[in-house]
Amino acid sequence: MNFDFSDKEKIDYFDKICKLFYYSNFGTTQKSEIDLLMFNFYIDTLINKNMQIDGTLDYNACSDYRISKDLGITQHRVRELKIKKQLKYPRDFSWKESFVRLVDNARYDSVNKKIEISIPDPNLYNEIENFIEERGGFIDKQLNRKILKIRIEYFLELIIFEENEKNRKQIINELKKKLQSKSKEENKFDEKYIGKSLIEMSVNITEIIANLSEIISPQNIIGKSIINLLSNLKI
Repeated sequence: MNFDFSDKEKIDYFDKICKLFYYSNFGTTQKSEIDLLMFNFYIDTLINKNMQIDGTLDYNACSDYRISKDLGITQHRVRELKIKKQLKYPRDFSWKESFVRLVDNARYDSVNKKIEISIPDPNLYNEIENFIEERGGFIDKQLNRKILKIRIEYFLELIIFEENEKNRKQIINELKKKLQSKSKEENKFDEKYIGKSLIEMSVNITEIIANLSEIISPQNIIGKSIINLLSNLKI
């Protein structure tokens, strides 16, 4: 293991283990639950020791491969435990800030008109997937569950829904003006499902990107990161 638990952590973790045995419940806890608790101790300490100044995680230091070598289990098992740990012992994290750090490594598939990006953390992957699906979109399911593959239109939706209500309305109004100028049927545009609407109406994404860069707020870190990416890609 590439770190040692502190004395404070050892005391805290031992107290939590005791609760599984010394409250009229000795021997009743399943091995899988004990394994998950021990993994929780390990991963929380690993994350704390590899948290960067900006509050985001160094994914290289916490990769499935490194953890699998540390614990002597498969990478597939590591990913399963990461997901179960977050469900049983949730840890708050900003999936949007974590996502921004990975955007620069994305690439564009010009044939399928989709963005491909490597997402090393399964919980981050699930958060992004949920955000998109809640708004009527979908991502391509890959055999490699570390690869996120989605249409550009849903990336644009990430930008818009990061804005405050006032800016969001301004952006949506600009989109409607653009649709009118291109003789698109405005009534087909659904403000709740922007990405899906843009796909169905075959809107020119390049022009939208240029307009958005002038409207989005400075606080929209995910928006600035995605627009910078899309502006540099050959779409």
